[in-house]
Amino acid sequence: MIRTSIVLGLFLLLPAGLRAQTFFETSSLCVPTTFPEAFRQFGQRERERIFTDYSNLYNKNNAMNFGVALLGAGVLANTKMDGNFQNWYGKQVRCDFTNDLSKGAKIFGEGVIFIPVMTASAITYRIWQEKQGLPDCTLGDFTDRTMRGYLVGAPTLLVAQLALGADRPRHGSSYWQPFKHDHGVSGHAFMGAVPFITAAQMTDKPCVKGVFYALSTLTAWSRVNDDAHYLSQALLGWYLAYLSVRAVSETEGRRALPKGLTIFPVCGEGPVGVGVHYQF
Repeated sequence: MIRTSIVLGLFLLLPAGLRAQTFFETSSLCVPTTFPEAFRQFGQRERERIFTDYSNLYNKNNAMNFGVALLGAGVLANTKMDGNFQNWYGKQVRCDFTNDLSKGAKIFGEGVIFIPVMTASAITYRIWQEKQGLPDCTLGDFTDRTMRGYLVGAPTLLVAQLALGADRPRHGSSYWQPFKHDHGVSGHAFMGAVPFITAAQMTDKPCVKGVFYALSTLTAWSRVNDDAHYLSQALLGWYLAYLSVRAVSETEGRRALPKGLTIFPVCGEGPVGVGVHYQF
């Protein structure tokens, strides 16, 4: 189905040479607002975004997708395949170079670093956007979408880690023993993949997208290299990150291009106007 958009701008008091900004999801962004009002608007809009993220991830289709991933991981984990791969990698691949590279890749999976950084950046950006009526910023959108990717995938990550009950390579078997251990899914693999997959889904350039997707696997690989997780556990962490970011991207797609008629303000440093957007 071919989607078309018709945007009709009706500009009032528009001085020549001044630039107008358009906003699709608010009724009044023409003038700066107070901080209390900015906080209120931020809470309302971010809550709507997050609820939509959850509805996008926790549905029948994604339950089936993650179920298939669990089935594949279960074959690896509950046979000798995980252990054999770990032994082969340790003898044939691991070396001083991979160990050094792994140290850097592991950092991206450190939740104690990236969760506070992304959360503080996202909240500051969104509140300042509400306060000053600023247009969308790529970096700000990136931190907001990354934070929401963490948030929407975290419940599944925490439940699956404990429910599968597998152990680490250095400590025990990959076999699933429900609620015995809490290493069934790699948290580092999930955390390290979310920012890069988010960046990949924010660009339309195939080469750049491919580079970001490749980088998203590095933290998962580092866990295998360091004998911290089996292959099945690293793969599950990466795939959960992919599903989580995709859910956030679906929310942003709907927000940016709403179906039907939308009336929105058009304003800048002085001009005031109104626009009409119809998405078929």
